[in-house]
Amino acid sequence: MKMSEQLQEFFKFLIAKTKEKDDLKKLLVDWVGPYDGKILQIHTPDGGDQYIVVTKEGMTLYEGVYPSPDVIYKATGEILLGIFTGEVKFKDTMKDGRLEVIGNAHESDPLANLILAAMMGAF
Repeated sequence: MKMSEQLQEFFKFLIAKTKEKDDLKKLLVDWVGPYDGKILQIHTPDGGDQYIVVTKEGMTLYEGVYPSPDVIYKATGEILLGIFTGEVKFKDTMKDGRLEVIGNAHESDPLANLILAAMMGAF
């Protein structure tokens, strides 16, 4: 399985978990706050462009480029998967240039908290 496919599978896992767990739904509500939603753009050279729409009701993954996302993450699928699974330190990848974050990097904290809660609940 290619790294971009593994990244896709990870997003599908995360989205499925947010649909079935009430504690994760609460994290989404808190994250979105007074807004309609958040848009996270993912760009990988090996997998192309995808974006995730985060609303109080859940998360949805789409192919393509969103015109004005809250944040854009540019890195290889391997680096992104490593960051999302906690195997690679987010700050290190930003310092050494393996990850480029454009827009509101603060959206990374609630995303990280959501992923951590989903992973903890999976075991």
